[in-house]
Amino acid sequence: MPRRLNRADVIERLWKEIKARRSLFMASAGSGIVAKFLEKAGCDMAGVYNAVKLRAGGAGSMTGLWPVSDANGLMFEYASREIMPVVKTMPIMAGVNANDPTRDIPVFLEDLKRIGIVGVNNFPTVGHIDGNFRNVLEHTGITYDNEIQLLKTAGEMDMVTVAYAFNPIETERIVKGSDPDIFIFHAGVTIGGSIGYDHPDTIEDTAKRTQEVYDIARKIKPDIILLTHGAALSTPEDGQKILKLTDGHGLQTGSATERIPLEEAVFKVASAFKNLQI
Repeated sequence: MPRRLNRADVIERLWKEIKARRSLFMASAGSGIVAKFLEKAGCDMAGVYNAVKLRAGGAGSMTGLWPVSDANGLMFEYASREIMPVVKTMPIMAGVNANDPTRDIPVFLEDLKRIGIVGVNNFPTVGHIDGNFRNVLEHTGITYDNEIQLLKTAGEMDMVTVAYAFNPIETERIVKGSDPDIFIFHAGVTIGGSIGYDHPDTIEDTAKRTQEVYDIARKIKPDIILLTHGAALSTPEDGQKILKLTDGHGLQTGSATERIPLEEAVFKVASAFKNLQI
């Protein structure tokens, strides 16, 4: 069973790392075995998300935005049965669908706290969506404002709050509206692997866009913890470049530490076994 953590414990731990000039690292965990080895590697935080569990089953990350499952139910089920029983001291952040009409969100947050989850991240998020479809969602009650309110409510319940934004406008909205402990610039779907999105962004492009939103977030809240995620960030070398080219505090990964390494490792070992001679 994990040691029960509170918000003050986690924030103190993160700032201790920052003051020691050690990069913060948050990664997704779609299974107990991944969570176990993230903790062994010294990961500062891990996230549990419906999309990560679906990705562990072989689907693309964007499946988590599609109506193939109960997002909050899937996240809660595997977090409670696979993740929380194996972690010891690593803080776990839950990706919560704030636009779930079937749940009383404050009650659901209490359920998360009950199983030992200490923080909340706004995912699935309408921030991933733009164009006319986004307009339709917003005008029919599926809104980014609901995600801002989710984080605000979680903060009032003394949970760590982790805000995702995808552009400068929504960065300003979510930092002003929810006063999050941690801000993550989601630069886009991670490049690489069998089901990555091979967009033209370079690591320099990703860093430039990251720094632009960092400046906005820090202007609103000077003591906010800043991380970046996705786009051209897919290897540790990419991560070091991001840290060199920006003044953030660390990185968040999903596919880069879960899907892509698993694909490569399983293919390599299975191929070696298949190529043995009788």
